[in-house]
Amino acid sequence: MADIAIFDLDYTLTKRGTWGRFVVRNVKYKPWLWLPLALSAGLTQWRYKQGHVPRIRVKEAMMRWSMVGKSKADLQKLADDFAANEVENGLRPGAIKALEAHRAKGDTLIIASAAVDLIVAPIAQKLNIDHWVATDMAWENGTLTPEFASKNCYGPEKLARVKQFLAGNPGLKQNNTLITMYSDSYSDIDILRFSDKGVAVNADRKLEKACQGEGFESVGWGT
Repeated sequence: MADIAIFDLDYTLTKRGTWGRFVVRNVKYKPWLWLPLALSAGLTQWRYKQGHVPRIRVKEAMMRWSMVGKSKADLQKLADDFAANEVENGLRPGAIKALEAHRAKGDTLIIASAAVDLIVAPIAQKLNIDHWVATDMAWENGTLTPEFASKNCYGPEKLARVKQFLAGNPGLKQNNTLITMYSDSYSDIDILRFSDKGVAVNADRKLEKACQGEGFESVGWGT
């Protein structure tokens, strides 16, 4: 029976974050949007840090000025191009080796990311990964709406989404199936603890500090 390997996306599989760079691509040739986008995102980020709004509001503020109202077809084309470049040039070398090693063992591969499904889906497809959970965008009459269709797939919500996915696919996890979780961020502490093996990849300071006490392996996958 195959085991399960779950990978965070940003800064774990990839060298850099995906969401902010994808937002920038959408306004690259629209300089009149740069200032309102920066002000809106900056103010919402400050409010989030102060505990006044949930984290997903930051994504919504960035999306509002860069993507809302655009057609699904146009955004999917842009996301597909972004994903192709990310898979070609943006992966950590160690991530490629880890994916190959799990695939050679016949393990089930899953991406669990707070990034949006618009980005995660084509990256997963190009990496030949069949399963993923992400923050889901919402569409109406073929255009993007200002709010998301799901909660932000971050922190405890990421674990909840993975559990929901596994419950909906009972054939993937048997009693002897081992789950390995790879992440760079302490925000994934819940899902790292849930897994049979937690691996900190190029860990942030807080996660690196937690590794010894939690029994997580700490690895460097390169930049």
